[in-house]
Amino acid sequence: MRPFDLVVLDLDGTIINAYERQLISQRVHDTIAAVQVAGVPVTIGSGRTLDYIRHHLPGDLRLAHPVIATQGAVIGDPTTGHVLAEQHLPLDAARAIARYVDDTGFLAAFYFNDADGHTQIVENRLGRNAEETATIHHLLGEPMRIVDLFSPLLAGDDAHPPVKVIAFNREAPGGVDLLHEYERRFVPPLSVTRSHEWLVEATAPGVDKGSGLLRLCEMLHIDPSRVLAIGDSDNDIPMLKAAGFAVAMGNAAPHVKAVADWVAPTIEEDGAAVALQRLVLDAMKAAPSG
Repeated sequence: MRPFDLVVLDLDGTIINAYERQLISQRVHDTIAAVQVAGVPVTIGSGRTLDYIRHHLPGDLRLAHPVIATQGAVIGDPTTGHVLAEQHLPLDAARAIARYVDDTGFLAAFYFNDADGHTQIVENRLGRNAEETATIHHLLGEPMRIVDLFSPLLAGDDAHPPVKVIAFNREAPGGVDLLHEYERRFVPPLSVTRSHEWLVEATAPGVDKGSGLLRLCEMLHIDPSRVLAIGDSDNDIPMLKAAGFAVAMGNAAPHVKAVADWVAPTIEEDGAAVALQRLVLDAMKAAPSG
C-alpha cells in the first residue's frame, strides 16, 4: 500500500533555490521521478504563476495532476496551461490596494489572468539599478507592462481584478513593514502572507495554499489526510496544516518548522529528496506485500 495518495511540493526554497536562482537539482529531480514511477502522484503548490511553473519545472517529470499556483488562487493543468479554477481579488479591495500603492510609491506587482489563463504581470517601476531590477524580476516575474499608476487599470464597471498583488518590501521607505501595513489595511477582507523575506502577497478572502490544496483534493477525490506536503516559508503554513503529513525544510524558520510533522535537511542538502526517499520510497519498501 502506498503511504500517500498525493505529494505536493513548494517550489522556491524547497526544490528551487530562490536566492541562488538555481534550477531543480538532479537528485531532487530523480527522486520525484522515482516517486511517480512508484505510483504516488506528485504536484506543485506555489506562489508562482501557472506559466512560471510550466516553464521552470522539467518537462520530463510529466506531472499527472493539476498544480496549485499563484498562492492558491489558480489551479491549472501543467501540461496544457488550461486554468481549471481561479479566484480574483474583490474589485473594491484591489482598487484600495492600487490607491495605497499609487499614493505611497511602494514597488508592487499586479497579476492579471487573461482569457487563456496566461498571467500578465504589471509593475509600477524598475529597480534602482540593473542588479536590483534583475532581482525584482526574478522574484516577482518578468513584467508585461510598467505603469506609473495602478488605479487606471481598475477603473470602470467592467474592470478585471487581479488574482494576486505582491508588494516588494526590501528597503521600504521609512522602514515600513508592508506585511503589518497590509494586514492592518486590508485584512479583512483579503488574505495576506509573506512568501519571501522581501515579498508580501495579497489574495482573495480565504485564498492561500491550504485552500488550494483542499480544492485540488476535492477535484481529484483525494482525502487531504492522504497528502504529503513539503514547504519552507510562511505562505506554506496553510498548506502544511491542510495536509495529512507536513514536512518543513531545514532552511525554514522555526515557526514554520513548528507546524510540521518532520523536518527535512535544507535545500542545499536536497532536503526534499531526502524526505521523499524516507517517507515514500523507503516506506513502500518496508510495507508488507499483499
